[in-house]
Amino acid sequence: MIEDTLLVQLAKDYGTPLYVYDGDEVVARYNSFLKAFKSRYKKTKVMYAVKANSSLALLRLLAKQGCGADVVSGGELFIARKAGIKSEDIIFTSSSKTVQELELALEEDVIVTHGNVSELLTFSSIAEERGKTARICFRVNPDVSSKTHPKIATGLKNSKFGLHLEGDIALKAYEKALELNGVKPIGVHAHIGSQIHESQAFEEAVSKLMDFAVMLKKELGVELDFIDLGGGLGISHQGEKTLTPKEFAEAILPNFLNGLEDLSNEPYLYLEPGRYIVGPAGVLLTKVNSVKKTPYKNFVNVDAGFNTLARPTLYDAYHHMTVLGKSGNEELVDVAGNVCESGDILGRDRSLPKTSVGDIISIKDCGAYGFAMASEYNSQPLPCEVLVRGGIGELIRTRRSYSDLIAEQRIPEDLK
Repeated sequence: MIEDTLLVQLAKDYGTPLYVYDGDEVVARYNSFLKAFKSRYKKTKVMYAVKANSSLALLRLLAKQGCGADVVSGGELFIARKAGIKSEDIIFTSSSKTVQELELALEEDVIVTHGNVSELLTFSSIAEERGKTARICFRVNPDVSSKTHPKIATGLKNSKFGLHLEGDIALKAYEKALELNGVKPIGVHAHIGSQIHESQAFEEAVSKLMDFAVMLKKELGVELDFIDLGGGLGISHQGEKTLTPKEFAEAILPNFLNGLEDLSNEPYLYLEPGRYIVGPAGVLLTKVNSVKKTPYKNFVNVDAGFNTLARPTLYDAYHHMTVLGKSGNEELVDVAGNVCESGDILGRDRSLPKTSVGDIISIKDCGAYGFAMASEYNSQPLPCEVLVRGGIGELIRTRRSYSDLIAEQRIPEDLK
């Protein structure tokens, strides 16, 4: 955990809003997750979900640990490769890829996950035209309900993700892939959602996935190189009980190992944690611009907003907050962002020490889906990022300027 005194100094050195990441914690959480599974099944590979945080420095840190990557865009694929993650350790899982992205995936020789046959046909055509054979898998929809926010539940039957197991829809997709040139199905993939705290949905999904893997073997003779169980392990924002990696592994591995008994080989087990690895390792530092008392609410106005941290507005997400260097003398306030919309409240009804202009508020658990979802809405430049290792902070992304806001814009000649 980064000391408050260091956070205050970083805010002075680099300004606010500022994302700060604890690199030592990132490495520790990665190793904890990997050990929980690899100690029970040696052919385990962690494919970090890059969408959680695509910082080049964090990806490089994970690459040096031997971590793989789950990417969902051509940009994430590009960044993962630049960070040094090997092609064979990257899986491209977007549900809607452009031709350009498929061409990049083929060029980089990464595994491509398809969620529909239409995309498969496009990719097969591209690969055949170039005389290559691409490694692919399909994402299946296990129709599992996970207890999470509806916007991040991805395993339901009405979700846009994956091929349904019912009606042999997924099975027929593999059958089609075997008929095509340019592609070779080598795995199967499922992901049921994000920020999940209980094991039941995971256990059900693994059971269905293993039954399907056995069906692929018996019906089509497909021997899988890997089975990808996705990610979704939640973190605690308000002290709620969540699964540790050890508990997670103990919950889902029995169904996985039982399924292997009916397979003739031992495929790799892929897992795609994102939030678990980087979420608690990051904080957002924001400065108090002003305070406002009304007959109905007390507001603390800060220099960050939902353009800096979207989750509270988008998902009604809770992030714990502290005022650095202060304690006691608490009052109930709403921490209000600087975006010109009523919904821009970063924290409602928070009990915080009496706050003054210039104070620094630390917003916890912002390492995942913080900067990754930030925007320049209201023409606010993107914040900068700092990585702390061994108690020393280092700038890993410079702050955008007002000039950067218009750097790619052009005024037509007749308007000059």
